[in-house]
Amino acid sequence: MATYSNGANGAFSGKLGSIIGSSWRGVDYLRGLPKKSTKPSSDLQLAQRSKFAMAAAYLSPIKDILNIGFKDKQLNKATGYNAAVKIFLNQAITGEYPDLTIDFAQMVLSKGSLSVFHDLNAALQGTDLQLSWQSITNRYNAFADDVLMVVIFNDTKKMYLMYEDAQRVALSYTAVIGANFTGDVLYAWAFAVKRENNIVANSQYLGSFTMP
Repeated sequence: MATYSNGANGAFSGKLGSIIGSSWRGVDYLRGLPKKSTKPSSDLQLAQRSKFAMAAAYLSPIKDILNIGFKDKQLNKATGYNAAVKIFLNQAITGEYPDLTIDFAQMVLSKGSLSVFHDLNAALQGTDLQLSWQSITNRYNAFADDVLMVVIFNDTKKMYLMYEDAQRVALSYTAVIGANFTGDVLYAWAFAVKRENNIVANSQYLGSFTMP
């Protein structure tokens, strides 16, 4: 890479043959096009690409939820989505390439300082998911009107269902799933969100469920 001073016609920007002109922080520079490698990808490279593809497939649909979920525990100012991807790559993918699988219990949708919903349990009742918990509140990190965000992933149909209608003080909530998912396998998580949407609790894995 080479830097250069502006000529009579100003700085060159763009591609000309095998040369690219650009600018970074006020410094103009020229660089050549990278050479394409003729070496076949190693198993390690293929494994990494496969893992990143899996992370994108499972997490991209809930990017907005993840950006909320990691809002008050950002790592190195990364977006919530990027923080979730890092955890997903390190914890949720198991097995050896090419036989990689997802451990849904290790997926993390939020990290924060808000109190979790204590003794949170979930069970199928007919075609709905019934949740219950203890309403333990205080004036520091557990407020009566904290919202319970419920995220359900239908692994059979590869789709998410999301609910945010319950408050901590309610003690129970029914996530209506419906009767169009017979035999489908679901995975569910939940996490608390403060009313201002700026503080969250660590996500809680609720388990896997097979629809009747």
